[in-house]
Amino acid sequence: MTDNAHISAAPWLPHAPHVAEESLLHRTDLDQDLISLAEAARRLPRIDGRKIAIPTIWRWCRRGLRGARLEYMRVGRRVCTTQAALRRFFNQLAELDERVPPPGRPSFLAGRKPVTSKQRLRALAEADEILERARL
Repeated sequence: MTDNAHISAAPWLPHAPHVAEESLLHRTDLDQDLISLAEAARRLPRIDGRKIAIPTIWRWCRRGLRGARLEYMRVGRRVCTTQAALRRFFNQLAELDERVPPPGRPSFLAGRKPVTSKQRLRALAEADEILERARL
């Protein structure tokens, strides 16, 4: 609907004076059906029986989640998004899951096999033996 080429730099953001507003504040197009963040929260499925909180959706817009940000648009005092923006956001998260290793194992241990509980108990017993011999 509008040409985004005319959007000037965001002067109120001192850390990024030459970056266009469009790239800083992920916005949606007006030609899509806008929904409020409250409506978005109602449309999302419940997780463990609890609905997604509106402040959580706002955080996804402003800060993002694991590198993905939810596109939004401010209409007066209201903050709106679209079903398509929600779909793109969740698809981005799924793509990030495939690219980023799970948080449980550090990258320097990636090639090693996990230590079993039996190995851990044996190592603790050896450490106790060494401490006893040293009388510590």
